[in-house]
Amino acid sequence: MKLPFRYQFVLAPLIITLLLACLVTYTLIEFSNIKQGNKETRRWEVLTNLVHTSINSAIQLNTIAQELQTKNKTEEDDDFFNYLEHANILSNSLNNKFLLEHVPSNLKVKIKSSEILLREPEKHKYKIIINSISKLLPALEHQYKISLAKRRTAILEYHHKLKSTNSRMTTTLLSALIACIILAIGLTIWGLKVTRSRLKQLSERAHAASIHQLTSDQNPKRPNKSKYSNSLDELDDLEKSLTSMTSQLLKVVSVENVFRGAEKERRRIAMDMHDGILADLTAINRSVESYRDDSSLESINTIDKDVLNVINNLRNIIDDLHPQVLEILGLESALSSHLTRHFNHSTCPKYHLDFDANIEKHISIEIKLSLYRIITEAITNALKHAQCSQVEISLRLNSNLLIASVEDNGIGMPENTIFKGYGISNMSERALLIDASVKWHQSRFANGTCFKLALKLKEPL
Repeated sequence: MKLPFRYQFVLAPLIITLLLACLVTYTLIEFSNIKQGNKETRRWEVLTNLVHTSINSAIQLNTIAQELQTKNKTEEDDDFFNYLEHANILSNSLNNKFLLEHVPSNLKVKIKSSEILLREPEKHKYKIIINSISKLLPALEHQYKISLAKRRTAILEYHHKLKSTNSRMTTTLLSALIACIILAIGLTIWGLKVTRSRLKQLSERAHAASIHQLTSDQNPKRPNKSKYSNSLDELDDLEKSLTSMTSQLLKVVSVENVFRGAEKERRRIAMDMHDGILADLTAINRSVESYRDDSSLESINTIDKDVLNVINNLRNIIDDLHPQVLEILGLESALSSHLTRHFNHSTCPKYHLDFDANIEKHISIEIKLSLYRIITEAITNALKHAQCSQVEISLRLNSNLLIASVEDNGIGMPENTIFKGYGISNMSERALLIDASVKWHQSRFANGTCFKLALKLKEPL
């Protein structure tokens, strides 16, 4: 399956970004586990320090209480203040929330009972305090040994886990990094290869079109609208556009070559008929005129009329093949001459020609010739098929646009014949050669057909 170009372009960075995001997530999880192990070690360390502080304070307080028990009240000044200070330190240590949360319930009961005596130590007898501390110290020392052992175990487990995690993370990150590099290189090479292949095909097609060497399989039919709109990506659009453009270009070039050859052949035939047949008939006519006064040649008048008709017909054919009036006098005169010759019978419809004289200044002889052929074909269609009584021909300038129209009040044109007739097809192809647009629609009369041509002028007015 061909991957669209826009997805192919972002595939490599997207995959690399996803892999890096996974690596970051993995690293954060490992760091979280390390942090959890460090927190456990820290917890036992704090508990051990609190118990050790409590033991030291209890020993100091017990020593001071025993000394104060042997002294009189007057000798208690300095030692009594030391006693109060250590009692306060021991009370704060035993009353620590963290310590109370992590010691066994039996030790917690002893701590509570001793802590009550230490709140106001001056109100209690030293003997009672000494007895309470003597009962508390063994329990604290036992808890200290347990906490110390737990702390050592937690530190060993933490260092072991840290070493294992470090090794695992190093291996995983290096492997992932190498995989990312290999994958990035592979996707880049693949994308470059596919893109170059498709661009090479477009280049070959364009080169073939430039030298007119497209074969039948290189020149497919123009894609229809639904297929064109369902293209995968921009390169597909470019390829189909280039194919369509090449097809149309070759068609236009072929049509242009055909018409150029046709016009050249028309010119040659017109010259041959003018120099040959027409000259011979003219000579015959002169010979006939030399016998006009001879009464024995009564049929010469009839022959004269026939020859004149032949001469007129030949002149009409020559003008149709290559209108010399167009080259000498211009498009307006050529159209007027054509209308005069074809609307010279009483049965012919009335006509009216509206021509903007400025048109002659802005179009080339080739465009004049194409316009002449297109308009005369439209006039011929009106005469032959419209069954009309009136024809209006108009050529005018509207800003930078040349508008030509042939309108009649006839029976109209059936829709199924608009694009099937040879003459109409010829008109459309001639319009295509000069970049003009043509269309047929309802006439502004009650009935009839209106042919309209629009040509955008290259030179500003």
